[in-house]
Amino acid sequence: MDWSLFFLGLLFVFGSLPGILRPDKDVQSVEGWQGRLQELKEGADEAYFEERRQLEAYPPPAHATAKKVRVLSMMGIVCGIFLLIMAFFS
Repeated sequence: MDWSLFFLGLLFVFGSLPGILRPDKDVQSVEGWQGRLQELKEGADEAYFEERRQLEAYPPPAHATAKKVRVLSMMGIVCGIFLLIMAFFS
C-alpha cells in the first residue's frame, strides 16, 4: 500500500466535501466582495488601510456559481477516490 497516495486521496476527498455540502458559501463570498466594493465606491469608510485597493487588485472569480462549485468538487472527489484505489493496488 502506498501511503502517500492514500493520504493524498483522503486530502482530495475531504477537501472537496465542503464544495458539495455548502457551495453557496463560495458564491456568497463573491456577492459580499461586490457589495463591499460598491459601498467603498459610494464613499464608505475603509475598515483597514487600502481596503479598496486590495478589493480591486485581488477580485474573486466572477463566474463562481453553485453549480460550477459542485462540479469541481465532484471532480475532486472522483480524483481522490481514484488515488485511494491506486494506493491499495500499488
